[in-house]
Amino acid sequence: MFSSFFPWEFKNNYPNLLQEGSYGLYAFSCYDPFLEKIFLNSVPKHFLEGSKWSVLNPQDITVEWLENNINTLDFFSAGQSYKVLMSEHLSAPVQEFLLEENIDWGNRYFLLSFQKENKFYDKLKKKEAVHCLKIKTPNFWDFDKLMKFICDQMSLPLSYSVQSYLIENVPSEASEYIHILKKLALLGKPIQKLTIEDIQKELANEKFDTFLFAKLWASKKHQNFFQKLIPFVNDHGEMIKFFSFMQSHILKMSDTSYMAAKARPSKYDKEIDLHSKMWSGAELRDEMRFFGNCEILAKQRSSELIQTLRLRLVDSYQK
Repeated sequence: MFSSFFPWEFKNNYPNLLQEGSYGLYAFSCYDPFLEKIFLNSVPKHFLEGSKWSVLNPQDITVEWLENNINTLDFFSAGQSYKVLMSEHLSAPVQEFLLEENIDWGNRYFLLSFQKENKFYDKLKKKEAVHCLKIKTPNFWDFDKLMKFICDQMSLPLSYSVQSYLIENVPSEASEYIHILKKLALLGKPIQKLTIEDIQKELANEKFDTFLFAKLWASKKHQNFFQKLIPFVNDHGEMIKFFSFMQSHILKMSDTSYMAAKARPSKYDKEIDLHSKMWSGAELRDEMRFFGNCEILAKQRSSELIQTLRLRLVDSYQK
């Protein structure tokens, strides 16, 4: 069973993400890690035995682990539900096992969460027994709905004028909306009384300039880019958000045809069009892999991240 909705539609159709009592294998795809967290946290505790998930990373799961923990009848773990993050990185043997094996899931949920769809996810979509769910990326004309949805989820009743101003002046990514809304919530002023002047002041105080970093990288000013980026490496939340944004940025540079649907391309769109001419397809694919790996390292809070960035800085001196 496959269902696909925009975030605000998904919440109306699947308010709890899972269907209570409908146990088994779920495959959940969400393009943005911050939206993903909103939906994963929407599962009521009473759905789960012991009121909690057992959270796993892809490297935690092997065929042997599945046979010992899922296929083997065990009175003490028969109802334990599992949530697997970044399931696009599951090994090929594990993928084959989940696709081919006739598994009795019992009274448990087994949720695979994907941030990037792959052939494994496409195969899961075709299996009738799998609850396959997807959050679609909003169209550019629906950013107002995305903003309202996020405000509702964060219980932040911003005025329509303030929401509109944010849509016009903040990068059109759910993670960017959530980031600035969290900052606004900490200002100490009743959220419904915030004015556009308040927003302007807060945006001016932003220390991490996502657009500036993207512009430095896209214009191939790599030495400057990495010198400015490395001091932020221990801000894991900021790094996760930024590396996710850069992958979206690269996708837009790879195919600028989306601009044809816009009556008036923004300054950001025009810069993407300009910078895209400086890169080959192979270079962009390599950079996509690089930022994808950096995102994983940031999520793992790995010390390898700073070494990876420093190596790229050293390489930039030789170009």
